[in-house]
Amino acid sequence: MYARGVLTNSKIQPYLCEANAEHNCTVFLIPFIEEKRQVMKVSVNAAIFVDRLNSGESQIDCLEDVSNLKDKIDNIQVRGEFFKENTKDDELEAIKALCKKNSWGLYYSVPEQFFIDGHVNNSLKDNVEMAKKHQLKHLKYFVGDVKDVDQKEIEDAAKLLEDANVDLTLENLSNETGYLSTVLKGLEAVNQYPNIGFTYDAGNWYWVGEKPEVAFKELKDKVTNYHLKDIKNKKTVMLGEGTTDWEPMILGLDPQIPIFLEYGIDDNKIEQELDKVNAVIDMR
Repeated sequence: MYARGVLTNSKIQPYLCEANAEHNCTVFLIPFIEEKRQVMKVSVNAAIFVDRLNSGESQIDCLEDVSNLKDKIDNIQVRGEFFKENTKDDELEAIKALCKKNSWGLYYSVPEQFFIDGHVNNSLKDNVEMAKKHQLKHLKYFVGDVKDVDQKEIEDAAKLLEDANVDLTLENLSNETGYLSTVLKGLEAVNQYPNIGFTYDAGNWYWVGEKPEVAFKELKDKVTNYHLKDIKNKKTVMLGEGTTDWEPMILGLDPQIPIFLEYGIDDNKIEQELDKVNAVIDMR
């Protein structure tokens, strides 16, 4: 007879058929090899250094300070508003080199709305050129309000991104464009374009009176990036100190979706916040 196996929870569990005494059966012992898979880790948005950045420090200087935690981090997301125009190119190249050294992916956040004043934001062209110049593959805008936007403009934007081999995600914002109904309309307008996804921000819902858990259930299948923060009285706090039920959301995400910490963290608490999320990721 032959050994057989059942695949459960990514492991092959063996069981054996009973031998038939009337037949001269030979038992073959087959080695069962446990399937190995790459487990992702938490990612970091430069907002974790918000106090230092507001004091004038550069993003590269801040990011260098977490190089000792490189094995706990998958990706870095830098923020356009914290670059100085005269040093931006050099700093981006330095950040690229640091990411390569530490085996980090690199994402770029644009602090603007994609849909604005009835049009696709004109800045997309400049930011795609910037991405091409620095070989960046991931841009993020806020969704904005898709009302009165011509579908042809959206099609042209998707083609621009495709030609540059750049993907884009749109994020829910903490203003009047961040209501769930408005976000849904914006995402529906780009639904047919595989290079335009959705960054779910767990905290921004509070500022528009929406419940993050309700929004997550509605938007879960559209999420391609995730911004994680915990909120208490409309202020960011360390994970577990606020009212956001974030663990079930992490467990419910597709395992390949990057999860970015995006709230101010004191330098001496960064590792513990990374560990909190990685522990939940490891449970998936």
